[in-house]
Amino acid sequence: MGQLGHCYLQYGDKELVPRRVVALDEIPIKDISCGGVHTCALTSQGALYAWGGGQAGQLGLGPQNGFFSCNLNDSEMLHRNIPALVVPTGVQLIACGHSHTLISMKDGRICGWGYNSYGQAANEKSTYAWYPSPVDWCVGEVRQLAAGGGHSAVLTDACSLKELCELRLADSVTPSNAAKIEDIASRTGSDALARLCERLREYLPDGEDDCNYKDADVDGKK
Repeated sequence: MGQLGHCYLQYGDKELVPRRVVALDEIPIKDISCGGVHTCALTSQGALYAWGGGQAGQLGLGPQNGFFSCNLNDSEMLHRNIPALVVPTGVQLIACGHSHTLISMKDGRICGWGYNSYGQAANEKSTYAWYPSPVDWCVGEVRQLAAGGGHSAVLTDACSLKELCELRLADSVTPSNAAKIEDIASRTGSDALARLCERLREYLPDGEDDCNYKDADVDGKK
């Protein structure tokens, strides 16, 4: 499916000995991550390349029917077996799940794309995230990313009093107190926490409001 990055291999071919990915020659590579049928490479300059199967959007190159092709004249065989530049700069960390991809940017943002049926790739309410999409909720500086089949995880170094308070509030958010915590977060500059509350309220069924839920204390003690 192209995940080896060798243009001379066709769909279903195998490579039994290690060979360099020629398309990335002379490009300093900082990190590599592999998914189920796709591969990503992070350069020392913060650029992200991807190749392999992209039927679930895991390459971040947009919606396609099938895979991707390096042969511009071939409309039938669609598989990307040459690395494609997805994000030109600013990427710090990468992680490939089975059918989705996560990145952490140098400015602190997290983006994801690919299969999103369980919300593992993006905030969007969609089965597939075809392009790099924001993942809003994160407190502290990102230290490590991990991606599995249907879930993702982020390790941060949250240690300031403000960050620890945000984590405590986030742990106690319920549909009944989301609006109240969102107001507190907005007034204290906790943008990520405010967005988390906003998205929780977006998931409330139409016609339902806070009165339909049991009251809960903001501090999570009741």
